[in-house]
Amino acid sequence: MVFVEDEAYEGIGPPDPQRRGREPTEAPTPSHLQPARCANDRELPSQSVGSANGGRLVGGCQIPPRGPGYASRSANRWGTDETVALLQWAAARVAAARPGTVPVVIRDLSRKGGGRLRPHRSHQSGRDADVGYFARNNTALTGFVEMGPGNIDLDKTWLLIEALLSTGRVKYIFVDYELQALLVQWLEDLDANRTVLGRLFQYPAGPGVARGVIRHARGHRDHFHVRFSCSAADDEACED
Repeated sequence: MVFVEDEAYEGIGPPDPQRRGREPTEAPTPSHLQPARCANDRELPSQSVGSANGGRLVGGCQIPPRGPGYASRSANRWGTDETVALLQWAAARVAAARPGTVPVVIRDLSRKGGGRLRPHRSHQSGRDADVGYFARNNTALTGFVEMGPGNIDLDKTWLLIEALLSTGRVKYIFVDYELQALLVQWLEDLDANRTVLGRLFQYPAGPGVARGVIRHARGHRDHFHVRFSCSAADDEACED
């Protein structure tokens, strides 16, 4: 069993019609993940200090510019060991589930030592990441592209978001409210578990309602923002 926000998460059902009716596969917890693959050499593990909106990062891991299932062009791609490992695992999971798919774009995590990263208010302690949506027709993207019903690949985008959720380490995922609606309606058409959908998504309660793990925030029509919880490796200096 894995957990999201202290509630059991066993999956909401299959993301494509040919798998409808099958029981969801239990996903690995962080203890089963491979160590983060970093572009920098370090002697000590990472430490997230403070909050996402007022913190810093010690001994951060720089995610390499390319890896299985993802590409990252940002100069500010430093995160905790767990943040990087979870992103790498989720991206690789989509690539394995949909062979031949283009890499997802990952941009800002944090600065090397954390702290203020303009124009963001958060991204200060190594536990935030901006991740692009997948585009239809397996279109390769080099940056973030505004999405809507005509160009978002709901299947691959949901595979990635669900992989992240299944780790039990996600605090929030910020997704534009209209894109939430597209995802929920698509999942309902696939006979997804509506009780779990209602627990995960803010939609249809309204963009200003503090509900769900997946919530609206302005500026997230061309990417989503995932925030991870403090890890077991962080001490009491880390603030969720």
